[in-house]
Amino acid sequence: MGCGSKAVFFAADAAYFELAWVAARCAAAEPGRDFDVWMLVAKAPAGIAAPPGVFIKEIELPEVFINASGPAHMSAFSYARLLAADYWLRDYDRLLYIDSDTRIAGALTLLLELDLGHAMAAMAEDCGRYLGAAGGRENWDQYRAATGLPLDAPYYNAGVMLLDAARWREEGLGRQAEAMVRARGPALRFMDQDVLNVLLAGGIAELSPRWNFMTHYMGLGLEAAVQPSILHYANVLKPWRDPEWAALYGKADVRAFARLFEDSPWPGFMHKGLGATLPWRKRAALRAARQARHVPEAALAGHVANFTAMAPRLRRDIREGLAASTSRYVDLTPEERTAWAALG
Repeated sequence: MGCGSKAVFFAADAAYFELAWVAARCAAAEPGRDFDVWMLVAKAPAGIAAPPGVFIKEIELPEVFINASGPAHMSAFSYARLLAADYWLRDYDRLLYIDSDTRIAGALTLLLELDLGHAMAAMAEDCGRYLGAAGGRENWDQYRAATGLPLDAPYYNAGVMLLDAARWREEGLGRQAEAMVRARGPALRFMDQDVLNVLLAGGIAELSPRWNFMTHYMGLGLEAAVQPSILHYANVLKPWRDPEWAALYGKADVRAFARLFEDSPWPGFMHKGLGATLPWRKRAALRAARQARHVPEAALAGHVANFTAMAPRLRRDIREGLAASTSRYVDLTPEERTAWAALG
């Protein structure tokens, strides 16, 4: 609409509206940007204006996607990223989708200007590669084979996706996505992410974790080398609601979200005790969290114990994995490839 043929967009239902709002505000505040910023939402809360420089559009998913329920912790609204190029953002040739549970820490223009070559999209590999059964990957090879996912290819995370929207429309991939969801929706373990990995197999350019620095990369001392531009809090614990977060990953993310929400329409979104050092504030934060737990206490305790046990192995495996993958990452400079190769 205002900045040419490129746009960044977020898609959020009521559970993630506030997070999408602050993330979209960060994207729109990038100096000299030449892209539009959109929030696609189920319903905008009454009295809440869009962030400066952001467009908000209320949307409805086609019924086939609403009925394609997946895991309990995932929303059918995730399918909106498959439909945006065809339904609501047809004026753009290039789209960058970003999940709402993210924090933008670098310039998005660098990613939007990336040369995709012959690829339809660019995404980063899912960190589940390093987790195995601990990351919900039980019987993973059997599931991939049954779903049509290539066993010899990386499995990509759809939390950050750069899309050649013009080609997507030309090749009718939106219709193919709808057909796949109609046929197999409830059986898709990771919903829209599985659809993208199947439909775009062989046509995905691989981004480095700089653009999708997922939770399991945190707390391992990788930030200085990777210099993440988009941090993706894609796991059970969230820095904006769980006191346990800081124990595993430190307080930097908690403080960052506190700053983001201070001057938002929701200054009380985060409990003040989440980043506190005073014992009584910590206890108050824990009480508040327990009253609004998104998952059972036992699951959270299991996550903390699981990550603590895995951390030494993850630190080794992930560093070695990043070092071995530098030739595949399309966003790194030659100097960065050399530096990353030394991580192993």
